[in-house]
Amino acid sequence: MNLISSETSLVIAGAWNPAILTPAWVLQHGLDKSLNGDNVVKTYFPATLGVIFEPPRYELEKLSFVVLPNTFILFPIGSITDGEDDLEGLEDVAAKILQELKHTPITGVGHNLTFKHSDPKSNELDVFTASTQDLSDEMPSDWLLASRNIAANFKNADETVIINVQRQFEANEIVVRFNFHHPVSSIESALAVLRGNGDYNRMSGNIELAKKLMNSLYGECKND
Repeated sequence: MNLISSETSLVIAGAWNPAILTPAWVLQHGLDKSLNGDNVVKTYFPATLGVIFEPPRYELEKLSFVVLPNTFILFPIGSITDGEDDLEGLEDVAAKILQELKHTPITGVGHNLTFKHSDPKSNELDVFTASTQDLSDEMPSDWLLASRNIAANFKNADETVIINVQRQFEANEIVVRFNFHHPVSSIESALAVLRGNGDYNRMSGNIELAKKLMNSLYGECKND
């Protein structure tokens, strides 16, 4: 089972103005740097067809980000190491931006993780088989099962953190997606999540929790 670094993200839900969160603005207020020849910005546009607009993804020296009217998404660049320094840097940038835009309505902070297992053992697939057996038994014989999906939600005792777990088996690969959702209603509570204050875990702590779960179910878990 491998943790996929490129599909790890920090998500802050709220009311965002993409016209403000430009690469130059994020460099200045999030990374304390100016846009110059030493700080190159790369812009990636989604390779999609059709009339639906998808925003560009900007890559700076230590992170990349996407801005939607209701979501600000930050991604680490490169492989996530066991030290998790890049993740704390990501959270620090987000905290600086929230402090600068202190009147922004915020509704949630999320940690998104993806694990992939390309060589599952037969016993690791039993849970998927059981989850669809009743449907498979009733489907016409000429209909084949294309994929299997299992979803579960967990919450802690004080309901400050909700963990959404989605497991999928398709093309002989198990994919497990975690979303650690922290409902918040203010900049102050969002900053508490980003800084790991109180009972909140920083991203590195939630990654460690997810890894332990994956280790228990599928054996050794590695970073890609």
